Amino acid sequence: MPEKSQHVTGTRFNPRSLRVESEADARRIISELGSDPAGVRIMSGKMVHLAVSIENVQARAAHIIKEIALSKGAECATPRELMVVEGTEPVNVILMGTRSQLRKVIKNLSVQPFGLKTLSGELKALLSSMPGTTPRVLEPGGHRLELGGRTLVMGVVNTTPDSFSDAGAFADFEDARARALEMGTAGADIIDIGGESTRPGAEPVTLEEEVHRTVPLIESIAGEVGVPISIDTYKAEVARKALDAGACIINDISGLRFDPEMIPLAAERGVPVVIMHMQGVPRNMQENPVYDDVVADISRFLRERASEAVAGGVEPGRIFVDPGIGFGKTVEHNLEIVRRIEEFRSLGYPVVLGTSRKRFIGSVLDRPVTERLLGTAATVAFAVARGVDVVRVHDVEEMVEVVRMADAVAGRDRDRG
Repeated sequence: MPEKSQHVTGTRFNPRSLRVESEADARRIISELGSDPAGVRIMSGKMVHLAVSIENVQARAAHIIKEIALSKGAECATPRELMVVEGTEPVNVILMGTRSQLRKVIKNLSVQPFGLKTLSGELKALLSSMPGTTPRVLEPGGHRLELGGRTLVMGVVNTTPDSFSDAGAFADFEDARARALEMGTAGADIIDIGGESTRPGAEPVTLEEEVHRTVPLIESIAGEVGVPISIDTYKAEVARKALDAGACIINDISGLRFDPEMIPLAAERGVPVVIMHMQGVPRNMQENPVYDDVVADISRFLRERASEAVAGGVEPGRIFVDPGIGFGKTVEHNLEIVRRIEEFRSLGYPVVLGTSRKRFIGSVLDRPVTERLLGTAATVAFAVARGVDVVRVHDVEEMVEVVRMADAVAGRDRDRG
């Protein structure tokens, strides 16, 4: 006898699965059904399913987490050897359930021993930072940046003669100035100015040379470009002079590590900072990069660096995080980061992603750097759909359109003001 078809063939009831991306999305879906407002509030948390990775809990605490999770209708995956490891031995677990169930689990964990009260607080903060929370506004340099609505576009101007992306096309002052102004006209939300190449194998330049390449340009465009200017540097003195010249955001590829004066400077000036992950330094970062779990390892790094920045006086609301595509990662690492980019949103900070013209695109498509526009567009559109906040790109005119269309498909606010 032939197997019966598993396809749903009936049309009377039209059953189908629903894509629910956030609690706000759930509220919209239930409201459109015509449900009572009180019911919308109650049911929306039951429509959003989450899976949360938790590291380094004591084995005896993992037992408690699992018991509480099961009692609330949730689930907790634990290692097979949990029953035989010592009570204080650290293990990793995965907590699963609806947002509503997890809230109940978190409440119960708050009165438990073995570090679970602290875990309860961290999980509560995680849930509050997930997609669907209230948008926020930054006003760097008097400019308005709205986060949580449409995706922002950061345009890149490299003033280096050995830039990987444009072969030094904007090393000349007038060319760089013209390009920056073009980006502002084309719809960039931020202009990112860099004066030192960070391509694999690049050697550092002197502070004086980096200042010479960036500060006059920033002074020249600050009053004309009409959007915030970011200084791409890991040197505090370069950042200081750039801020004095009119920049109002610091973008540090070292994650605020290389110069001990960078955090105090950012705190003193009250400017937003982009904390990026990099394994190694540019001249050696591509020498056999290794991770246990690339997303988990980078998330841990970014969380630690953000905490260090906050401890040094940087306001949490002024921190962005960037997983650092191409900075100490293989092709597969980069693909996995993009594929799992929404996991970085659980850190509670806006996420910046810079895939533009990167080598992993060339490796996948077998294209030189000058022919990676379509590959870049694919990664940008994918990242927008997954909720990234800022895309850092070279081809602003084209990517503004890609972002606008992707925002429209994703149902995000697409007003470009």
